[in-house]
Amino acid sequence: MSKQDQDELLIALAQHSNAQKKLDRILYIVLPIMAFLISVICANLNWQSTVATFVVLTIALIAVGIKRLPLLLCMIVVLLYCLLDNFFSYGTFAMTPFKMQAGTMISFMVIIHFARPRLDQLMQNSQP
Repeated sequence: MSKQDQDELLIALAQHSNAQKKLDRILYIVLPIMAFLISVICANLNWQSTVATFVVLTIALIAVGIKRLPLLLCMIVVLLYCLLDNFFSYGTFAMTPFKMQAGTMISFMVIIHFARPRLDQLMQNSQP
């Protein structure tokens, strides 16, 4: 490989890295806002559940969307949180609120997980 080819490759890698850093900065702002809106919708009927859902969902979305941790691991953590939240909110296991809360949280995690490569492509293509 010639020196010129190596330089072109390094420039392309630097541009890709800069695009990913820009996207990470954008997602650090967008994901907590999105987590807040989702937590207001899917939390159980008390303020403690809303706050805890916001915290857990923010951490899960950042882990999946920015840190790119395994989706299955984050799904298990969210399912365990939803189970605990259900027990603390209702005193017993209520299946319908559990399905709605866990389903909503996991759905958005999966969307973010699969959208991240597409967002990377969009940021790369928008570069001059």
